Amino acid sequence: MAQQILLARQPILNSNCDTVGYELLYRDPNGCPPGELFDGTAATCEVLLSAYTGILHKGSMRTLPAFMNVNEELLFQDLPNFAADNMVLEIIEDVPITDKTAERIKELSAQGFKIALDDFVWKDEYLKIIDYVEIIKIDVLELKGNALFNTLEKLEPYKLTLLAEKVENIFEFHRFRKLGFELFQGYFFAYPEMIKGKRASGSELTMMELLSELSNPDATPEGLEKIIAKDPRLAVRLLKIVNSASFALQRSISNIGEAVIMLGLNELKKWALIVSMSGTLDVPDELCRELLIRAKMCEEVSGHYQIEPGQAFLLGILSGADALFSMPLEEITTYISLSDDVIAALLEHEGPMGTLLGDVIHFAHYDWGKLSGSVDSMILNEALHTAINWAIESQKTATSA
Repeated sequence: MAQQILLARQPILNSNCDTVGYELLYRDPNGCPPGELFDGTAATCEVLLSAYTGILHKGSMRTLPAFMNVNEELLFQDLPNFAADNMVLEIIEDVPITDKTAERIKELSAQGFKIALDDFVWKDEYLKIIDYVEIIKIDVLELKGNALFNTLEKLEPYKLTLLAEKVENIFEFHRFRKLGFELFQGYFFAYPEMIKGKRASGSELTMMELLSELSNPDATPEGLEKIIAKDPRLAVRLLKIVNSASFALQRSISNIGEAVIMLGLNELKKWALIVSMSGTLDVPDELCRELLIRAKMCEEVSGHYQIEPGQAFLLGILSGADALFSMPLEEITTYISLSDDVIAALLEHEGPMGTLLGDVIHFAHYDWGKLSGSVDSMILNEALHTAINWAIESQKTATSA
């Protein structure tokens, strides 16, 4: 890329919890939004789109729209035409709607770029551009009560898609969906409703047993094989993956025991988790994607925190166990045997593992001001990029098996 940029992405989901785009959040290493993100070249834009908005969806690769903040300076830069189909330009609230900016927005709309208004609060000057706007983003933490209802009433005559920003729990998601919002941004999908007295299903129990065995430092190939054998679908898919072209083995593998020997226990641990999370649990695809990315990112930077890579990978998965099983983490520990330091890291972000986990989550969620400073932010940036690509390729292999 033309300059060093810290990048994170936040998913945008529809009312069915399907991911329909990502907002790309960025700044330079000094903490400032880069003034020349596109720097007049198509190459930078192409890297952003392919690396951060590609997902595997129903067995095929897709490039989802990238939602990108645009200030007054960026508004007047030349954007590559090829990006128009895959980019939503979010005009931030600080951009004055003058005759000049209104004309530029009209030009970009004519080129095929979708236009969104970010952190929307009604101003009469928006009437100059409302016909070229497709998406209105409302910060539902800031715009509340009568102010929200008055805004929705003023927008009603126009054909606009409403996007609720900062939706952080499932109850808010249901509320704003009823109010007519069609798109949602926030991490509500990772905090599902906890069901009192909920019992784990058969597939969930197998997954919990698998997580427990994987977290055991004395885990054996025989013990892992015994658990995997309880779920025939998991066993068959694992064998298909091991025998796929991805591994280029010299002979076919016919049982899990052989797979452990050929791949090694640590590698098989990863694939067991990937397969068991790919379509076997009733959770949003974005949650599985996020946890795989988080786990790989933890593994990538583990050495900087003096943590064993395999333990760091599992820590990333365990950090979302409450969302996977719709149970509080405290309750899940009754099913999964974890050491005290792992529990402290998961529940309180304490110790070296807690610092690692906190840094990875904060970086990926754009909370860069909360980083511990233990590791240079560009190292975390590179780890995130690597983790996204790895998750895409791993899910592709898992779903094709």
